[in-house]
Amino acid sequence: MALNLHSGHLHLAARHLPKPPSDCTSLEAVLTIPTYEAQLVRLGGKLTIPALPESLTLLTKSVRQANPNLQQIVHIIQQDPLLSGDILHTLRQPAFQSQLKRPIDIVSIHQCVNLIGFERLYQLALANGMKQLAGADQLIKHLVGYAAQTAYACAEIAGYLPPQEHPLTQEKAYLFGLYLHGGMFALAGSFGDAYASTLKQSLSLPQTAYHYESQHFVAHDQLGVLVARQWGLNERYVADRLFLTAIAYHHHVHYECIQSSEVRLMIATGLLAQSMVSELVYQAYQSQELLDQAKKASLVIGLSDEALSNIRKNLSSYWLTPTA
Repeated sequence: MALNLHSGHLHLAARHLPKPPSDCTSLEAVLTIPTYEAQLVRLGGKLTIPALPESLTLLTKSVRQANPNLQQIVHIIQQDPLLSGDILHTLRQPAFQSQLKRPIDIVSIHQCVNLIGFERLYQLALANGMKQLAGADQLIKHLVGYAAQTAYACAEIAGYLPPQEHPLTQEKAYLFGLYLHGGMFALAGSFGDAYASTLKQSLSLPQTAYHYESQHFVAHDQLGVLVARQWGLNERYVADRLFLTAIAYHHHVHYECIQSSEVRLMIATGLLAQSMVSELVYQAYQSQELLDQAKKASLVIGLSDEALSNIRKNLSSYWLTPTA
């Protein structure tokens, strides 16, 4: 959970979001959900879309309303003992208590809302709710950790976006990181060990693994759109549609040419975060593919070498520091 994120110092933050390269052919990102659904039908039930606990689906719908009802949000969480217990446990930890002026005895979800706000509470609920997908499945457990680490890295990177433009807040970036690889959950849950080697390869060779996955299974980016919808996102809402479009196009070879600056930026942030997680958490081999992915993403975002160094340092410090 992103509880103690850094915000990029003003002199390190990009001054303006870079525009697409001058040699770009403008790319309009189109969300073709019926096409993705038809692909599932063709697979004849071989794929299972993972379902989050019902409380998370209800919570997502509630949070996505124009004027979220905080009492309703609190009630939904309180009705799920596992979810509410995980949230209370997390906010009682020293990593969170150290950020307060004085330690607080946290005893209720309503108290949690007052402390961190409903947006961050939703982040925490979704991250903890995803843990319930795993059960005893080690491959899914790995993906839950991978998603949480990617989400944290996304939010850290977003702290270095231009403050005056800020199309992607740290809160939105964190959520995008959680949703980004949802398609992998479906593939891991459906194919198990047969998919494990592809998942492992993606840490060092993301494009090679993606092409193999597309040929032998189904592409996780398109599948990820359907998973995110299963988890409560709705393309009728503008914010959700941006999320879903960025998920659908995050492996597009020319994503830097996408017209929507927010979609372009979300994709670049997600890919840079993925590269940093592979490097810093999993010590994956730094192939040319991975290096090129990180370099291109940092150019799309407009990050200086100093900002990249600072982000890497902050992430290393966070992941190497005991949390309990």
